[in-house]
Amino acid sequence: MVDANETRSEKTLIQFGIEIISCLAVLAMLASALSISAQQNPSLSGDYAGTLGPLHLRLHLKDNGGGKVTGTLDSPDRGAIGIHCTDFHIDGQSVSFAVPAVQGTWKGTIASDGRLTGTWDQGHTLTLNFVRSVAVQTEKAF
Repeated sequence: MVDANETRSEKTLIQFGIEIISCLAVLAMLASALSISAQQNPSLSGDYAGTLGPLHLRLHLKDNGGGKVTGTLDSPDRGAIGIHCTDFHIDGQSVSFAVPAVQGTWKGTIASDGRLTGTWDQGHTLTLNFVRSVAVQTEKAF
């Protein structure tokens, strides 16, 4: 014969287990959504180095929060330092910005390793990739 109290206890325990599993599933989905969101809008803040043909370039970006990015571009070979970059557009992994002083634009993507891979357009299109540069940060410290 089955005791009614034992059956109620089993049902309560089963219901409690289902609620715990449901909560864990919701937390897992939330964590996954946050991870995807972070991957879609990685921080661009930092210093980058690239070359455009024989010219060495340095890109300095700052993420001011809320999707606002500011930056400057240096061309040390030409003695040009602090050229303002404008019109930053970030959509997931895609990034673009303009450099009005030289009538140029850069469009590309953020690679999983943090590189910025893309093209420079200043009347004609050339490949221009940037890598995060520790050396640039060290130079700025002096």
